[in-house]
Amino acid sequence: MLKDSIQSIKAAYSTPEIRQRVYFIVIILVIFRLLAAVPVVGIDRESLSQLFGQLGGIGDTISTVSGGVLETASIVAIGLGPYINASIILQLLGTVIPKLEELRKEGSQGRRIISMYTRYLTVPFAILQSFVIYSTLRGFGLVGELQTLELITMVSALTGGALLMMWMGELVTDKGIGQGSSYLIAIGILASLPSIVSNNIRTADTLQMIWFVFILLAIFAITIFLTQGERRIKVMYSRRVRATGVQDNYVPIKLTQFGVMPVIFAVSLISFPQLIAQFLVSRDFNTKLTEISSDIIRYLSNPLTVDIATFLLVIAFSFFYVTVVFNADELAENLQKQGAFIPGIRPGKQTASFLRKSSFRLTAVGGVFLATLAILPNVLVQTGILSATIMSGTGLLIIIGTVLEIKRQIESMIVVRSYDRYL
Repeated sequence: MLKDSIQSIKAAYSTPEIRQRVYFIVIILVIFRLLAAVPVVGIDRESLSQLFGQLGGIGDTISTVSGGVLETASIVAIGLGPYINASIILQLLGTVIPKLEELRKEGSQGRRIISMYTRYLTVPFAILQSFVIYSTLRGFGLVGELQTLELITMVSALTGGALLMMWMGELVTDKGIGQGSSYLIAIGILASLPSIVSNNIRTADTLQMIWFVFILLAIFAITIFLTQGERRIKVMYSRRVRATGVQDNYVPIKLTQFGVMPVIFAVSLISFPQLIAQFLVSRDFNTKLTEISSDIIRYLSNPLTVDIATFLLVIAFSFFYVTVVFNADELAENLQKQGAFIPGIRPGKQTASFLRKSSFRLTAVGGVFLATLAILPNVLVQTGILSATIMSGTGLLIIIGTVLEIKRQIESMIVVRSYDRYL
């Protein structure tokens, strides 16, 4: 595998287009890390660190969604959280609003319109999250009351930073390789890793560190298996097509067609009610509302509750994401047009039904494995097997999944370019 990876890197570097795309990604990531060092008016970094210390598990969840930059008190502190929440809501609305579902089926033009709606929805979410940060800091007595102009400046800076992150993520998706949002979140988590590792090395004993490294390697190996695993459904061609020299082939269906997006969506969705509840408690609008919000915070502060919610949401988003990206009817229609069929299955509707069932069975297995890996380190801490983790399971999966996705995308591009040379 190492030899194949080295060969892939050499082939990628020798291809000008891939090399330019990689350089572009590196430039965007460097800009992102530079922006993470630009402070925002009205928020002290030390105060924000204290807040996360008091929030505990809630803070870890919200920090993961932001890409590990929320504690920096920079202009990009709220990260991609608003953009991801907007994406989730629009995708969920697509299941109940026929117009959105029609747009999704219209191809690239429809996707562009949905992307535009997502950007519009990101703005109010970013403004809300900016207010939540300020109100929560005030509620904990970590900052004083800001003047109106200072508050507007702070909210504008954080909102602008969130929109800038959204734009950079879309740029990487369009001009780079793979999902831009995954890169930004992964690099943010990685940037916070050295300080976390050094703290754990000082406090944890050697056996605990060995245990964690072993678990890290196990998660890495299983994630590779999940990413590479696929079911190959045999496809045969009619005699007329075979007469032209076409050989029988297969349709590959991935075990995880969704990558790490279900993990990102799950963590983001868990953090959203926490943010709203924290805001309502800090403002104390109504006694009953404050009590309900306090109950939500208490439930979501329980590690067991968060783990169960993460597990279920990762599985749910795995199925949801597959319904979006895997079109069994279109695949069955294309097979029929090519004169291909699955042995024992009638072309047309029966083929589409068979492909859909096969995809859902694989998603069930892949989703459960992915959800288990997402909560595994936390469960080991809660059961006493580990005293502490260097990184959450969701953070590990996002980083590993992003690296594997880069490798897969580069290999696909190399294959396409090699075919182009002979055409």
